[in-house]
Amino acid sequence: MAGRPRKFDRNEAVDRFVQVFWDKGFAQTSVDDLQASTGIQRGSFYAAFTDKDTAFLEALDRYTEQFTRQGLDILQAPECPKTALANYILFVADFLSLRPGRGCLLLSTICEPPSLISTKKEGLNRRADAVLTPLAQACQEAEKGRGKNAAKILYAYVLAQILGLNALARSGESKSLCAVARMAAELIKKEAQ
Repeated sequence: MAGRPRKFDRNEAVDRFVQVFWDKGFAQTSVDDLQASTGIQRGSFYAAFTDKDTAFLEALDRYTEQFTRQGLDILQAPECPKTALANYILFVADFLSLRPGRGCLLLSTICEPPSLISTKKEGLNRRADAVLTPLAQACQEAEKGRGKNAAKILYAYVLAQILGLNALARSGESKSLCAVARMAAELIKKEAQ
């Protein structure tokens, strides 16, 4: 006789998944880790989430809801577009400096080899684009009238800065993180003048 499936709060489970994936990364997290963090039985886990990839994408959605919305609001501020980009870099640095050793779950995921989440690659790309597209649009707005290439270069610069800040945070270099961000922000603001 089979036992009844154990009841659990899906929202609470996804919140815990966020923490596990954020601590360990996608590749190093196992279904056993996810189960241990929530107490969900294996059968109930698979019935509710299908697989680790799906659980990760749901956790990434929750993370994005909780932590990236503020940054996107900064990018869309009605001030000078380059000032908004500079403020965005400073926001990312502040966020990361409060999480030494962890970095940003989304930025860290973007840097992982795409084959890690091969079955759900489209879903991962869609979630990354939800953050990267507004960043690219802000760079286009900042370089309006200077040509498409100028916007691409600015986008590459800002993206390199935030990915670099994330790498510093993950390596525990929180002290230099904010100084590097201030330097990058000042360079962007200086160009706006």
